[in-house]
Amino acid sequence: MGFDLFMAVVAIVLAIFLTWLTLWLFFGQGRDDAINASGSDGSGAASARSAAHDFLVSYFGGDARATGNGSNQRVGMPAVSPEYIRQLRKLMILSAVLTLAIIATTLLDTMNTHAVPSWIASAWLRAIFATPILFYCGRPIHRVGWAALSNRVANTDSLVALGSTVSYIYSLALCIAPNLLPAALYEWGFALMGVAITLALLCHQFVADTMTPAEERVLARRVRISRIVVPVILVTAIWAFAIEIVFGPQPRLALAVMFASIVLMLAGLIMSAAWLALGRSAARPELPETNHQASA
Repeated sequence: MGFDLFMAVVAIVLAIFLTWLTLWLFFGQGRDDAINASGSDGSGAASARSAAHDFLVSYFGGDARATGNGSNQRVGMPAVSPEYIRQLRKLMILSAVLTLAIIATTLLDTMNTHAVPSWIASAWLRAIFATPILFYCGRPIHRVGWAALSNRVANTDSLVALGSTVSYIYSLALCIAPNLLPAALYEWGFALMGVAITLALLCHQFVADTMTPAEERVLARRVRISRIVVPVILVTAIWAFAIEIVFGPQPRLALAVMFASIVLMLAGLIMSAAWLALGRSAARPELPETNHQASA
């Protein structure tokens, strides 16, 4: 099928509306009221530090905070209980195992091999594996991501939560109505979602293992930057979807959904890895210069 003028107009109008809605949500009037409701005044370094603390509390949840008095803790900084770190590790391992099972069954499906029963390569089996990844293993990601969106201060978990949810819904729709929706490469939709959730959980675990007062200062910077970068990524995903619908090859819908979800998940993971590296570099102790001067 060639160029569809009606679909092109609909896609562009929808993209313009969603772009305006995104900018209004994160930069428009009333945003500061939403931030105030979540415990921050929405401006300046003090606001970022307050938002960073609130982010830590929401990041690890009420059941994750310990009451210890370790040397790397200070007043106002929630500690992370060892039980929560172990729970994160269990969720990550379970997510990784289920994701590997999805990848294996997807490979069998794409190879069209007759050496295994058809139910093993079934898309419904992949849906069964993917459902606990999204709704059970991915709970820490979704709790933080959707809470941030509701407060109009989206973060990297918001990107992963959005992208993984879109990927799961479209892949599940393909299972329910395979003849009504184009598939393209979306046999891999469940696998992409599983990989994103697993890597995001890995980032959560690293943050929980290495959280220090120095990293909390980095987190304040992270909050300030994310308030700008994350909405830009959301707009990029919207227009990636629209451009594929207008100018892309067939099947346009499947490829558009895939591109948009990949932009969201990949950007969220890259930003999480960058924040983790930044936090570790800030927490690394510096060598005292006095020793070098004394030896000289």
